[in-house]
Amino acid sequence: MSAEKLIKNLEKLLQLHQNLHKITLQKTESLKSENIEELKELLKKEQMFVQAIKQLEAERVQVTSEFLGHAENLTLSACIEKSSGHEKQSLERIANEFTEVMEKLTAANQLNRDLTQQALQFVSISLDMLMPQESLTNYNRPDGNKTQSDIKRRSLFDSQA
Repeated sequence: MSAEKLIKNLEKLLQLHQNLHKITLQKTESLKSENIEELKELLKKEQMFVQAIKQLEAERVQVTSEFLGHAENLTLSACIEKSSGHEKQSLERIANEFTEVMEKLTAANQLNRDLTQQALQFVSISLDMLMPQESLTNYNRPDGNKTQSDIKRRSLFDSQA
């Protein structure tokens, strides 16, 4: 069996991953500029690409199984070993491009994760500064009940002062 069908499928998968990388880079810029609306739209686009990748990956597994003639070890390396000539060169090129795109995606996703974590830490610190926890007191009510004012967090700015 020829590897042409497999090569076409892998090229489509590669293109989807490259587009996913572009969206990831756009997400980085949205996180830096704190543009939440753009980030929401990018997350929707990203989800669409992930679904398309899942579907193409299922097709790839089937096509690879047909090409190799068995259902185990359905890797690109196994396909490269079985192929020859122009098909082998095409598969090797695709494997190299996949490696490159995956490394870029991993790095960009790590950066986005770090930016998101820093933003969450900033929000948490800001909330703690505006609404600090009431310090522990030595006195508790004898009946053990807490009043409404005991339950509320104290604000840094006391409006009754």
